[in-house]
Amino acid sequence: MTSEIWPAEPVEALLGIEPISQTTTSSVVEVSVRSEHANAHGICHGGIMFLLADAAMGRASNTAAPSLASHAEIDFLAPVPVGSRLRATASMRINRRKLRIWDVAVTTVDADGSETVVAEFRGRTLEVAPK
Repeated sequence: MTSEIWPAEPVEALLGIEPISQTTTSSVVEVSVRSEHANAHGICHGGIMFLLADAAMGRASNTAAPSLASHAEIDFLAPVPVGSRLRATASMRINRRKLRIWDVAVTTVDADGSETVVAEFRGRTLEVAPK
């Protein structure tokens, strides 16, 4: 079941990250890689890909209940040139009481809609008591 998508958080808006979909077990966010997202090698900075994946995880996790990330790691598999469209798709793998484990695929999206995986992210979130 798709949940109402809340607006981009301030850091998402700053970087141009667009929320596409979110449920309690998955979400999708996208960004077009701009020159300001590039590192000294002229390709997308790994921190942008990490933040994009974290944003996807956070949207799904917080749709279920207020949550904070407790751990995350990423494997960068391919360079991403400026001008590319990136998509992060988060999927819940484990839900144990207040702990959730997420897998996030970061892909480039071509004009024809085909996707190529450029990074794999795994993260953990912990449910926190509401304020």
